[in-house]
Order: sequence, then structure tokens, then C-alpha cells
Amino acid sequence: MMTKISVLSISIAFSLFAQTPVFDPPVYVQANGVNINVGYGGNASPFVVDWDGDGKQDLLLGQFDMGRVRFYTNIGTNYNPTFGDFVYLQASGAYISVSYG
Repeated sequence: MMTKISVLSISIAFSLFAQTPVFDPPVYVQANGVNINVGYGGNASPFVVDWDGDGKQDLLLGQFDMGRVRFYTNIGTNYNPTFGDFVYLQASGAYISVSYG
């Protein structure tokens, strides 16, 4: 009987103190001071990683159109990232693409 009371009291306490999460409004990521636009309704797959090995987190962005992958170098800092122009990633002179659609 004690086990049931303990589980019930934990459940009630959790319900009383649980709060609905509050999220900040979305923001656009910018490159050269302009919102990044990948077209097709904004379908994109962002990934942040130090791609060029300089210690700053860069932006890789898969786009819906042809599955190409954009690389935005971070010309700012990790705490205040600033992204410049993008280039499409290539391997052996061909664009890297991933499944899309």
C-alpha cells in the first residue's frame, strides 16, 4: 500500500509544479546582413559545426532545391556568429548533394 501512495504523491507533485514551456519567437539566420533564403518555402536542414577547423562554428545548410549543401563560414565568433557568403560544397569538382523532396 505504501508504494501506491508514494507513486501517487510523486505524480500529484509533478503535476502541480510542472510548467508549460515558453519559447522565444523564431529569428532568421542572416548572411552578410540579409536573411538566408533557400527558396521552396524555406525547407532547409541547418547544421552547425567547425567545418574549416578555425575553432568557430560554421553553418552547413542542406537545401531542398537539388539537394545541394551550402557552407557559410563564420567570420564572427562562437558567441556572436556572423556568416558571410555561401559556397556549395564540392568533392572532386562535383557538387555534393543529398536526398531531397
